[in-house]
Amino acid sequence: MTISVSRRAVLKGTGAGFAASLFMHTAPTLAAETQTHSGDNEWTGYTICDSCNHMPMCGITFHAKGNTVIRIENWKEHPNHFLCSKGIATLQRLYNPNRLLYPLKRTNPKGSEDPGWVRISWDEAIKMIAANLNAVKAKYGADRVLFYCGDPKEPRPPVMRLARYFESPNYGCESSVACNLAYVHAEELSYGQEIAGGPSPKTKCVMIVGKNGSWASPHGFFRNLLAQKARGIKLIVSDIRRTKVAEQADIHLQPKPGTDGALAWGMIRVLVKEGLVNQPFIDQWCTGYEELVQYAEKFTPDYVEKETGVKAEDVIAAARMFADGPSAMMLPGQSIPHQHNGCNNVRAYSLLMALTGNVDNVGGSSFDDWPKDYIRWDEGYTRTFIDQQWFNQPEQKAKRIDREFAPIWNEMQVLCSPNALPEMVKAGRIKAFAGFGANLLIWPDPAEYQEAVRNLDFSFATDYFYRDETHHDMDLVLPAAMNYERYAPFGVHGRKASARKLRKPVKPLGECWEDWKIALTIGAAVTGDSDRFFGGDPVKACDSMLNDWGTSYAERQAMLPNVNVCEWFPAPQKGKFAKGLLRFDDKPGFRTPSGKIEFFSSIQAKHGQPGLPVYVEPPKPTKDYPLKLINGTRRPYITHSKTRGDQPYLLELEPESVINMHPKDAQDRGLKEGDRVWMISPYAASKVRARVRVTILCQPGMVDAQYGWRGDQETQVMIPRKNWDPISGYPCCNDVCIEVVKADEEKKSA
Repeated sequence: MTISVSRRAVLKGTGAGFAASLFMHTAPTLAAETQTHSGDNEWTGYTICDSCNHMPMCGITFHAKGNTVIRIENWKEHPNHFLCSKGIATLQRLYNPNRLLYPLKRTNPKGSEDPGWVRISWDEAIKMIAANLNAVKAKYGADRVLFYCGDPKEPRPPVMRLARYFESPNYGCESSVACNLAYVHAEELSYGQEIAGGPSPKTKCVMIVGKNGSWASPHGFFRNLLAQKARGIKLIVSDIRRTKVAEQADIHLQPKPGTDGALAWGMIRVLVKEGLVNQPFIDQWCTGYEELVQYAEKFTPDYVEKETGVKAEDVIAAARMFADGPSAMMLPGQSIPHQHNGCNNVRAYSLLMALTGNVDNVGGSSFDDWPKDYIRWDEGYTRTFIDQQWFNQPEQKAKRIDREFAPIWNEMQVLCSPNALPEMVKAGRIKAFAGFGANLLIWPDPAEYQEAVRNLDFSFATDYFYRDETHHDMDLVLPAAMNYERYAPFGVHGRKASARKLRKPVKPLGECWEDWKIALTIGAAVTGDSDRFFGGDPVKACDSMLNDWGTSYAERQAMLPNVNVCEWFPAPQKGKFAKGLLRFDDKPGFRTPSGKIEFFSSIQAKHGQPGLPVYVEPPKPTKDYPLKLINGTRRPYITHSKTRGDQPYLLELEPESVINMHPKDAQDRGLKEGDRVWMISPYAASKVRARVRVTILCQPGMVDAQYGWRGDQETQVMIPRKNWDPISGYPCCNDVCIEVVKADEEKKSA
């Protein structure tokens, strides 16, 4: 089946007036101007949808006349060749009349109701950025500038290169704020690097933890899962919600919110007590087993049932099923890490792999086989391109803004955590902000971050649209090209590769530049070294990496529409830890300080934290706030704030904030499907509006919501800027207790 959507259908379906009415914050100077197109010949190009929050994954074939995309459809040769509702709506975003098309400069003082935006040239904008960043560097030091990359994720490589050669160690991104890097961080503490992965043909059992891939990755993930189920794989799902993935499970473990760590330790105890561990593997390749056995003792099945709500017999059955492997594990990207003890809870789950010996074995969880110098996260760049060694130097780590806020993260991760931005600005640790796709709504209590930006010496951001919540008090806003309008970067999908963007992109509307070009041009301007930044050319920048593997952007481009196996990939191997293929010194073992899998983390202990991934009870509901809020959940057709403001098709599916609530909780409050409600939090000065959906998706005593709505629907105001996870520095978006009341029955205390 091929899905095809035309530009005519987009425009006919919405109308410019209707589309514009859905945008709340459009500066008067941002009126779109029609791009002049020429030529009647139809041609075909290829791009990747970037509507999801993970790296762009799904292929789009587009047809254009002149410089106008007239129709899009599935890219059938691409590994991810189906488009969901978000992918189908990307053409609507491209031609949205509210696109930001020209560089804008503020003319009124910060804090003014009207920023006084005026259109300027790119030459003026680049000179202004270079002058201000270099002034901050000369007066305070390069480490007083924070470089940040939000969404889209593609410009991370050149932005990080810009930070490196500007000599600022403070480069952060969406993943180091609140996305999915915390679960990788948890795995690195135990294994030295990311390991958890999906099932393979030899896998007998797979355990999926807190991951609703049927919504977050609606095509590849769920189709693969169903295929595995069809061949007879056993499936354990640990998830607080009754998701579509959970409904496929042989055993669905549904713990109370925040109690995942207790559940994981309960399974660990069963493995130990019943002799289901792989003792030879533990003796040779692991450390801290004695401490683990001692700590696990209290997590009896009865205790775990009382603490988590999961039946004792289900805990025992799940542990036995996982031990009867080979077994693989898929850990959560965002759900569990967004707790005050999230990283340790993920670590506890991850130890099940080591205890059973399902580590880089046939059918178990494996370390990936990547080409030389390749970085798995933020696909499409290398350690050399960003000079990762420089960021990892102790003298650079000592200058980073997260050294006191998140010391374990600071030691282990090359990306800094900017979550304490307001405090850093108040302390004078940050004087300037260089943002690429920055969105202040990602943080708890966004007003704190808006004030921080207001108090900076200088700030700018690139974006597709003007977003008042983020841009209002910045000095410059720069127009970014969209996925149909840009080349960079190349990308890897599994073991296949493509020139990730376009074979022949349409010309960007107005004066939009792709983010790679913006970052590279700024880099040349602030350093005076154009060659180091490839003359601002994104294709040349990609070639600097691809050439090391004996290929080029043009060569990969010529293969399109086919997406071919990467010849430069090493042949897949198992047991890499025993062959010296994991450690940088080529010795057998793992990338941990001990060279072994660490049940007891030496790094956590060094920083005054428990070495074991201990369980910490979550905040308990109270009489006034009896419901646990899960904030930041997904819908299959919405990705937080990024797909709401600019794709009216998607807003037709869900035009306002909707929270999910169990039927019992709704009945207790006299609520029915579709009722307007207020959410009340002890941490919010104002109540938050939503409509209620009554569903068994949620268990009693919890509600789930999406963040990224604006105005009185913004749920992030209910999340406190405290109780950051001490291991990762992540916010506790899933640890807040609230109350929900009917809109006409709001509490006076609100």
